[in-house]
Amino acid sequence: MPTRCILLLDPTGLTVFQADGKSVRNGEHFPADEAGYERFASHLRSHGQWLYTILADIAEEGFQLEDVPYSTGKDRAAIIKRKLGQHYYGTPFSLAHAEGRLKEGRRDERLLLMALTQPQTFEPWLQRLEDAKVALSGIYSLPQLAVQLLPNEASDQQLLIVPTPAGLRQIFFGHRQLRLSRQTPLATGNAQETAIAAAIEAGKMHQYLSGQRLVDRNKPLAVRVLAHPEQISALRERCLDTNALRFDIVDLLQESTRLGLRKSDGKLHAGMLFCHLLAKKAPAEQFALPTQRRFFRLWQTRFALKIASAIILASGFLFSAKQLLEILNVQAEIQQIEQQTRLDQQRYDATLQALPKISLTTDNLRALVTRFEAESKRAQGLGPTLMQLSQSLDRFPDISLDKVEWQVIEKLEAATVGTQFPGSTSSASLGPGPFAQLSVNAHLPVSMASMQMAQIDRVNMFFKDLAQAPDTVIAILQMPVDAQSTTTLKSDQARGTPEAPRFAFRLIRKL
Repeated sequence: MPTRCILLLDPTGLTVFQADGKSVRNGEHFPADEAGYERFASHLRSHGQWLYTILADIAEEGFQLEDVPYSTGKDRAAIIKRKLGQHYYGTPFSLAHAEGRLKEGRRDERLLLMALTQPQTFEPWLQRLEDAKVALSGIYSLPQLAVQLLPNEASDQQLLIVPTPAGLRQIFFGHRQLRLSRQTPLATGNAQETAIAAAIEAGKMHQYLSGQRLVDRNKPLAVRVLAHPEQISALRERCLDTNALRFDIVDLLQESTRLGLRKSDGKLHAGMLFCHLLAKKAPAEQFALPTQRRFFRLWQTRFALKIASAIILASGFLFSAKQLLEILNVQAEIQQIEQQTRLDQQRYDATLQALPKISLTTDNLRALVTRFEAESKRAQGLGPTLMQLSQSLDRFPDISLDKVEWQVIEKLEAATVGTQFPGSTSSASLGPGPFAQLSVNAHLPVSMASMQMAQIDRVNMFFKDLAQAPDTVIAILQMPVDAQSTTTLKSDQARGTPEAPRFAFRLIRKL
């Protein structure tokens, strides 16, 4: 991270403070003259990599409260630009701080318009920053940070008085919202002068605020004075409570500790505390123009790219470490498997050695095992096939057997299969044999002799029932009715005495 520098600008010149949100280190002071400008330019050439922020503690400020119609986007930007141009035409350093919408009427948006009314105070310093091409994060005004010095239980109207190196700063808040600020120069800045000026300026501010109807005349104004311990006794002698004012003298060192300022170089003053507040948390709005902040935008871009590169690099290292761990785990598993394989091989070899010696070679033993497996398939014989046929005949008691011939065959041939029943298993899908084959002659009852369509349907139902068993082929040898186109269908009267319709088929099942 680059060194964060706060440039405290006051009427006497510009002072460089190094702040990191925990401590403030006092740097070099550059007076507001040509010699100071040249020394500041030389400082920037030596420390161009630092990150700079300007904090203005000057009297030339403007504050204006405006209620504008609520809008968003480009319309709101145009309204704000027009209002800033109306009130602060002569300066580019202006901004609008949004305080929310009103709760009554048409619910307009309330804006506090602020401006640094003498841009020539900033031009010499900004020109040196531009020439050195350093990163300027923004320009801020000291009153923007003062709300952090208010107590949590602050009253609705609060006047904050802070002695700074530039003079006596008076800041008025309404409902913890900044309303106006003014600065009174001090000749010496000693304790007595500061105490007298604080008492007098508090009374003047109360009269002005009463005239502007910003405070209640019948209610005393709470005045919080933040001062160095060396000035507290003089302030308590001069700043006495009245019907209009109630003073609260606060130790600057204790307040700095409460706000997180742990260490500072040299004698702590209020300007250093404000630099600490700015480094710790900068306000959302600032006065610098986009052109004056372009090197800061470039710095942000470079910083973001560095962060992204670091994240990518770290991700690459993490991924590589993960892959390395996975490789190590895989290698450990491989070694374990290899060790287990060696143990299994040793047990296998020991088992072989324990077996009785036989005179068969490996090829002969393999052929013997293959033959044994084939014979095992044949061992079940024709029993399952005959059982299948018997169960189907039980479901079709009107079908009677005339003759059954059986045999075991090694392979199926086209002549063996003949015309295959469509509902049975395809002979091509059975694979190699052996197969059990039944050649069956059967007949239907004589009562069906005259019902040719019924004969065909009954036989097809019988074949379908047989074909439900897996690995079964039904080869039709003869149907009870010859339905070929070249055959003449004859009635029972033409044939004389009716005969039982006969049919024949082969039942083939894989063993």
